[in-house]
Amino acid sequence: MHSAESFKVLLVEPSNLLRRTVSLTVRGLGTAEITEAATYQTAQQVCERRGFDGVVVAVEWPQPVNESRGLTLIQQIRMGQSASAAAIPIAVLVESCNAELLGVLRSCGVSRILIKPFRVRDVIDTIDSMRELAGVATAR
Repeated sequence: MHSAESFKVLLVEPSNLLRRTVSLTVRGLGTAEITEAATYQTAQQVCERRGFDGVVVAVEWPQPVNESRGLTLIQQIRMGQSASAAAIPIAVLVESCNAELLGVLRSCGVSRILIKPFRVRDVIDTIDSMRELAGVATAR
């Protein structure tokens, strides 16, 4: 059994306000150890060096051409190109979700889709769900 501090989540969100709010709230509740990444490039570098128990990542759709984005990061994790297990729970944050994106996310094994605007509580509940999938007791 892991403690809250040993349940490691990568949060990839370009919006500083959203990223900091989620991170500080999760840390304050003792739900997980959060590593923040403001850019996908930073997230990829962190994923190469550190393993995570779950990932929450913003995804742009349609995916910009010739740019590394959230969907690329998810695919790299799923293909075993990170220090994390390929099957870790991954949640995405999106502006909107159509049938095409839903199909892509399902094929990538995404466990939860949060459509903006959402409440910070929704992200915390998502991280709690990841913990439950991993068999980790909630610290609260």
